[in-house]
Amino acid sequence: DKTFTCTLFMPFEEFEKITTGDEVIEFFQKYFPDAIPLIGADALERDYFRLPAQAMVSVKCSPYHIGDKCVLMGDAAHAVVPFYGQGMNAGFEDCIVFDEIMNQFNEDFSAVLPEYTRVRVPDDHAIADLAMYNYVEMRAHVNSKWFIFRKRVDNLLHFLMPKTIIPLYTMVTFTRTRYHVAVERWHWQDRVINRGLLLGAVGAVFGGSYLLIKNPPNINKLVVPAEKIWNKLAALITP
Repeated sequence: DKTFTCTLFMPFEEFEKITTGDEVIEFFQKYFPDAIPLIGADALERDYFRLPAQAMVSVKCSPYHIGDKCVLMGDAAHAVVPFYGQGMNAGFEDCIVFDEIMNQFNEDFSAVLPEYTRVRVPDDHAIADLAMYNYVEMRAHVNSKWFIFRKRVDNLLHFLMPKTIIPLYTMVTFTRTRYHVAVERWHWQDRVINRGLLLGAVGAVFGGSYLLIKNPPNINKLVVPAEKIWNKLAALITP
């Protein structure tokens, strides 16, 4: 209906500090002023108190089976926080993996269920960790110039070497790469790229230093332009 809503994540004690409609508006004016005209001040005051703050749940457990009688899938086995958007996908993938193992072991549940636990637990634990990491990334890293620079480097390398360098989000969201394998590959890529950037920076420093030593600039030629620039600045400043 072309209206806006808001999902707000913060510690419980911060929610408890806001007890009146005026405090709601003050809070949004301080932290999210651009949201007020989109949602509307009246709607913000009304909706903020309509639903109490809820706890987010992250589940890690093992094993996922009991003998050959019972198996856990989906949120029952690995409920995750919503920050990676993979909760439902992970549950659907449980079904795919279980079906593949059923075919592999001819539907022998005494073999299928232990194998399902062995295969699936590392991946579901990995996506739970990634979901928490993505919260930190969205909360803090997206404003980091180094983070933005690295994202651009990753995307460029992926464009140049699409089978060698694959961004983590691409592996997790658009491929069947197992979650824990995607994390391992992400860490490997991160080390390789960081070391490459470090070597490139060191090489540039040494190369520039070598060129300056071999071909030192003529200081006399630099002084004259500097004086001209200073004189022009002084002329602009002087009324």
